[in-house]
Amino acid sequence: MTDVKYDLLKAFTELLDKAVGEPNQDVKPEINHETVTKAIEVEQRKALFVVLEPCGEDNPDLHGDIYTAEEVEKAADNFNRFCGQANIQHLVQTEKAEILESYVTPVSFKLDTGKEIQKGTWLQTWHFPETEEGEFLWKSVKDGTFTGLSIGAKATTEDLTNE
Repeated sequence: MTDVKYDLLKAFTELLDKAVGEPNQDVKPEINHETVTKAIEVEQRKALFVVLEPCGEDNPDLHGDIYTAEEVEKAADNFNRFCGQANIQHLVQTEKAEILESYVTPVSFKLDTGKEIQKGTWLQTWHFPETEEGEFLWKSVKDGTFTGLSIGAKATTEDLTNE
């Protein structure tokens, strides 16, 4: 205990002794200190995913398909109205991950990671709860096993290369 703390405690003890009428004992009191944590950085267990982005003939998606910003918006609106259920890469249909946000970006922007998100991209933010399945899914996101989402839709296609 520092001298200042001891002196204050001794003075307070003397004051109490006078008020209560008991003799002053020159006893050095022990103070137990507890560690108090004012803030803890807790993992939010949230991930932001690109669901679908506009792409043209010069930059088709992985399947060679192209989408206009208008078509991406229609798909997002339809999902938000009628589905809203988490599905990870066609492997896990789950209610153990919660979709917190699902929207189409009104502007282009750059993430802190440097990835550029173009205007008209459909994004979703997911939360992974602290359950057994939620923990498995969250670890799979963090280790790069699950890196994105897919619309998993059927579509009528048109071959534009033969026209």
